[in-house]
Amino acid sequence: FPAIWPLTEGSAGWGDAAVHVPWSLYRARGDATVLSEQYDSALRWVDFAVATAASGRHPSRIERSPEPAAHEQHLWDTGWHYGEWLEPGEDVDAAIAKASVADPASVATAYLSRSSDQLAQMARILGRAEDAEHYSGISARSADAWRTEFLHADGSMTPPTQAIYARALHFGLVPDHLRSPAADRLAELVADAGNHPGTGFLTTPYLLGVLASHGHVDVAYDLLFTEGEPGWLVMLERGATTVWEEWGGVDSDGRPHASLNHFSKGTVIGFLHEYVAGLQIVEPGYRRFRVAPVPGGGITWARVHHDSPFGRIEVSWTLRGTDGSIHTSVPVGTTAEMVLPDGSRHELEAGTHDRSW
Repeated sequence: FPAIWPLTEGSAGWGDAAVHVPWSLYRARGDATVLSEQYDSALRWVDFAVATAASGRHPSRIERSPEPAAHEQHLWDTGWHYGEWLEPGEDVDAAIAKASVADPASVATAYLSRSSDQLAQMARILGRAEDAEHYSGISARSADAWRTEFLHADGSMTPPTQAIYARALHFGLVPDHLRSPAADRLAELVADAGNHPGTGFLTTPYLLGVLASHGHVDVAYDLLFTEGEPGWLVMLERGATTVWEEWGGVDSDGRPHASLNHFSKGTVIGFLHEYVAGLQIVEPGYRRFRVAPVPGGGITWARVHHDSPFGRIEVSWTLRGTDGSIHTSVPVGTTAEMVLPDGSRHELEAGTHDRSW
């Protein structure tokens, strides 16, 4: 459904699913069949996005300059977009009203760059060399246009929201020399919000992981465990058994509104798997994976398993004071790299492994 609906609605974040879903399935399963089956629809989505981006300019840019700057032909700032969708404090009506007039380029251009990059990678795997070169070029040009428009020389971004920083860092739009100051600014924005999330549907999946992987583990855990609205724990505090569409889907007086059964905020489970437990894909199908737990937040143990195409992967760790131990099961046909909290690294072959730090 998310991969089909935006073909008529024109929302970059959800339309990206036409590319990102088959790419993610391939990464998880290591079977390129899904790429060949979905390649034409993925290509059509990216071609639609490129054509829409070239079809005009947002009124704010026309007001800024009657003549477009060179990079603007690679900005996607036309058409209808839902945008980040339901950042804290927004209800559905307010978000739709905002989307009707807001400049969508910071979101849409970022997704254009990612969609075309992943399409290029699909093309390489399927032996479509010309397509790979073509869509790699589109990705690079749209990324450059995004940087020109929204990224500044000190690593700050416009508009200054948690979402734009988290998305840019996760999508690789920030050059290496600016990643640290950009992540520092993201951490500051979280602090300014009282350690509450400021993201909506599109960027909530990346927020905690981006912080943890850029030297702000404590901020990520503080954000995860902060009580009150907006935040994950407020849903539990107010009796939720499902995940809400709005951060405040049930008021403090018990009045519900919008959908109370949506997926987006539940994507925090990715942080629990990949950073708390520490299990991450390196090569498609988990042929090679990484075990890199990042303890914090007072958590003293974690356990996860994943049934990969090669068999079950298991990771469990416990922490006693500053000393930890970890157990990992590596299926036959796979290898793993282990990165422990003390910085030590271990190469793991098939079998069971116990380490400590």
